[in-house]
This record gives sequence, C-alpha cells and structure tokens, in this order.
Amino acid sequence: MEQQTDKKQQDLTWLEHLQKNSWEPEVIISGITLAVLFIIPSRLFDFSVVLIQDYGLEQIPAQLILVYFSLIITVFKIFLVIHLIMRFIWAGMLGITYAFPDGVIKENLFKYSQSVDYPHPTFYLVKLERWCSMIYGFPISVAVPIFSITGYLSALIGIYLVFNLDFQVVYVIFMITMVILAGFSIVKKSNKLKDSIGKSMSSTIGAVYQSNLGKWSFISFSIVLVAISSPFISQDLKGFSDFQTNVNLDDSQYDWPKDQGYFEEYNSEKKRFARVWTTKKTVDSEFMQLYLPRYARDENSISKMNELLSSDTIQWSTVNGYQDQFRIYINDSLIHLGKWSKVRAGHTGQMALFGQVPVGHLKPGLHELRVEKLIYLPPFLSTGNELRYRKNWARFEFVKK
Repeated sequence: MEQQTDKKQQDLTWLEHLQKNSWEPEVIISGITLAVLFIIPSRLFDFSVVLIQDYGLEQIPAQLILVYFSLIITVFKIFLVIHLIMRFIWAGMLGITYAFPDGVIKENLFKYSQSVDYPHPTFYLVKLERWCSMIYGFPISVAVPIFSITGYLSALIGIYLVFNLDFQVVYVIFMITMVILAGFSIVKKSNKLKDSIGKSMSSTIGAVYQSNLGKWSFISFSIVLVAISSPFISQDLKGFSDFQTNVNLDDSQYDWPKDQGYFEEYNSEKKRFARVWTTKKTVDSEFMQLYLPRYARDENSISKMNELLSSDTIQWSTVNGYQDQFRIYINDSLIHLGKWSKVRAGHTGQMALFGQVPVGHLKPGLHELRVEKLIYLPPFLSTGNELRYRKNWARFEFVKK
C-alpha cells in the first residue's frame, strides 16, 4: 500500500515538474509545426489536382477533402500563432518578474498613480501560463473529429476510384454514416458506439473544455473559430475552381484572362494548367503549339457522350477521341487540327494532347483563341447523366509577329 502511495506521489511530482517546464518543448514544437503547416496547403492543392486530372476524381469530393484539410490546418495555424505570441509575452513577463521581484514600488510613482492597486507581475505570469497551456490543447478537440471524418471520406473516395463507382454512391454512404453517428451521439440512452466515441481523446478533451469553460461558450467559440478560418480556406482554394471542367469561365476570368494560366513563360509558380495552354504569348512562327490537358474522367466518358448525342439537341459531331470534345476558334473562326499527339508537357510534365494551330495567315497583332467543350455530367442523386455545351470554356489572347 505504501509502495502504491509512493508511486502515485512520484507520478504527481513528475507531472508537476513536466508542467512547469513544458514551455520549452511547446515553443519548439509550435515553431516547427507552423513552418510545416504553411507548406502543406499548396501540396494538398497540387495532389488534389493530380487526382482530378490523372485519376478521374470528380471536383466535388476533391474540393470537400481540400476544404476539410484546409480547415484542420488553419485551426492549428491560428492557435499556434496565438500560442507563440502569448509565450513571447509570457517570457517578457517572466523577465520582468525576475528583474523586479518586488513588483510595483508605489512610493517611486507619481502621486496620481499611487492610488492604483497594482497586482504583482506574477499574477499575470500565472494567468498567461494557464492561457498558454489551455490554448495549446484546444485545436485537438476541433481538428481531430474533422480529421476523422476526412479520413473516412478519403477511404470511400479511394474505393470509388479503384472500382470506378459513381460518386453518388459514395456520397449517399457518407451522408448515411454521418446521420447514424450524429443520431447515436445525441440520444440520451447509453450505447457502445456512443461510449466509444465519448471515451476518445478528442471527445475527452472537448468535455474538459466544455465543463470548465461552459458548454455554450465552447460551442460559440468553435463556431467563431470556423468563421475566422473561412478567409484562409478561401485563399487555400484560390484557383481550384479552374479545374472544374464542367463549367464555363466566369465573366471576370473570360474578360480578363490570367496569362499565368495559359502561358508557360508566365507560370512562375510552375503549377499544372487547368484548361488549355501554349508556351509563349508571342508567336513568331507559322504554327502555335497548343496543349489540351488530359482529364481521365472526361476521357472515359466518350462512350456515354456518343450514346446521348443521338438523342440530344446539342449540335456536336461524333466523339471519336478525347480531342473531339473540344472546338478551337481563332477570332471566332473554327480551326481543324489534323493530328494530336499524346505528350507529357508543361513545368510538371502533366499528360496532355499536343497540336499545332496554323497562324501563318494571321496579320501581325493581337488575336483571340477560344475553346468550346462538350461536357458529360455523371448521375448524381436525381440529376446528371446528360450532356452540356460550354461555349466559354477557355480563352486567351496572343500576339502574332
């Protein structure tokens, strides 16, 4: 019995010592983690684009995963930045406490300040220590559940890609699972699923915060945190809509085309191209090198397109190959290219069709190239399994010397 008591006392002493000296590893971990977290979003963006173009992942699931991961990363960023700032303030207060152990000496102040009851610096030091420790653990209660949902969705998407399923199947399974989990979590009666979720680390941490800070304060703060994260998530997703091939360019993209999205010479970030691209804005030869990025799901939809074309009102020729899903216009004149080659091109070596557009007959000056596209919308719940015609799918201007 005495040995158990001694062991418990040793554990408590060790824990107290660890708590007192935890600020050093906290600062190191925060700094290193922040450096990594600022790199991850762009890598996730690039990986999602690869899944869309090369493996046929649809835009909706790719964007869902990107949003969830971006939310998790943003939550950690916010708290780690706040934690570092507070630790710097804490370190300053610690120095003040050491340099001036007596705190405020009222006799040395101006008379109008002597009536104020100044607390000792250790008061704020202890308060800052408590807040730093509390802030460091809060993201786990928010991020881990979202990460679990994201991991489950990623597993379903992996099955969807391997077995070439319709996304609607995956979506229905995902939503049913979420409804079942939510139902078991809110019922008052105890059950195995509710107990296993409740005893998890993230749920325990959440319960600790709720019981000490107040359940409504905890919920309100979580909602505010998600709202604060929204602008950062939007920034992480900037440009991702360009890879949504079933829609036209919006008005601003059409009227003000971004050169970095169409010309290799302006693509300084060396990203993948979403719509169509060439090497240089100025063409000084008889032909312009043109690349059509490959989208695996569009390529695999050729048979579906031909089935629907026979009964659809869209005026489009039979699709014999991937290149037949596109119409290329220069100054509103339809251009027919005799041959397309499969290549790996661009800064990233992405798969594309390469063709040479004749421009020798054009006068020197500014000209427009526009691309139209035939789109197949896969079935999704009560919609889809139909064709769409996109007139303003891509557009850029080039200079003929």
